[in-house]
Amino acid sequence: MKTNESFDFQRFKEEAMQGLYDGKKMGGTDGLFAPMLKHLLESMLEGELNNHLEESKAAGESNRKNGKTK
Repeated sequence: MKTNESFDFQRFKEEAMQGLYDGKKMGGTDGLFAPMLKHLLESMLEGELNNHLEESKAAGESNRKNGKTK
């Protein structure tokens, strides 16, 4: 789930403003804010997964991210 591409806020802002001027909708899957929301949710999920794995490691449990269990 790790993505190395960063969110280009300046480009997003320019495209969103142009979209508003063109009359495009703001919400929905193809709305103006969809790219920012996607980036936010993916970042939050990645952080949650990393935190969970670090807590498991500190508790002495094996890494379950690779799909193998005892």
